[in-house]
Amino acid sequence: MNILELKYLEYLGVMPILDACAICGSKKNIITLSNRIGGYICRNCYTNEPIVEEKTMKLLRMFYYINIEKITKLELEEKTIREVDHFLSNYYDSYTGLYLKSKKFIEKLNEVG
Repeated sequence: MNILELKYLEYLGVMPILDACAICGSKKNIITLSNRIGGYICRNCYTNEPIVEEKTMKLLRMFYYINIEKITKLELEEKTIREVDHFLSNYYDSYTGLYLKSKKFIEKLNEVG
C-alpha cells in the first residue's frame, strides 16, 4: 500500500524530496525526514524534527524507484513499516487533503486481525 501511496504523490505533483536535502540540496549527511519540510533533511539544515531510522529513509526512496512488478517478497520490521506509514499519512494530510479509501479498508482489516 505504501509503495502505491508514494508513487501516487508524483502524479499529484507533491512528491517529497528523497534524493537530497529538501532545504539546501545536499546529498551528504542526510539524517532525517520531515513532513513539514517535504523530504530529507541533512545535518546542516536540521533543527528539531524527529529523527527517523535510516532504514525508513532508504525504504521510502526504494519504494519510489522500485518497479512494483518485480517485487516477489518484502520482509520489513514493524517499526520501519510504522514510520513509513506515519510519514505518508501525515504527508497526504499536509499536501493533498486526500485519504485513500483502500488505506482505510486495510487499516480496518489490521484492527480485526
